[in-house]
Amino acid sequence: MADEPIETPAPAASHEADEPLPGERRTRLSGAWTAIVVGLVALVVILVFILQNQQSVEVAFLVFRGQLPLAVAILFALILGAVIVMAFGAARIYQLRMVAGRARRKGPTSSPPPAE
Repeated sequence: MADEPIETPAPAASHEADEPLPGERRTRLSGAWTAIVVGLVALVVILVFILQNQQSVEVAFLVFRGQLPLAVAILFALILGAVIVMAFGAARIYQLRMVAGRARRKGPTSSPPPAE
C-alpha cells in the first residue's frame, strides 16, 4: 500500500487556454506568406546551383542530342520527374474520387462498421 504511487488528477483545461491569442491564429494569408518565403528561398538556391554549374555537357534523350549547361540538364530532369509524379498522383486521386462517388450514390451500408 505504501509502495503505490499517488495519482493526482490533471488540472482541468480552461476554455481560455484553448483559444489562440490575438495574432496567433493561422489564416490563409499567413499560409500564403509562408509559401512565398519558402518559394523565394528555393528559387535562390536553384539560381545559385545553376550559376555554379555552367560547364556544358552533352545530353542524349531518345532521339534528341545536344549540348546544355549541367545545371539546366539536371533541372530538366527534375521537372520531368515532377511531372511524372504529379501524373501518377492525379490518376490516384481521380481513382479515389470515383470510388467515393460510387459509395455515395450507393448509400450507407446495411451493417454498421465493427466496433473496436
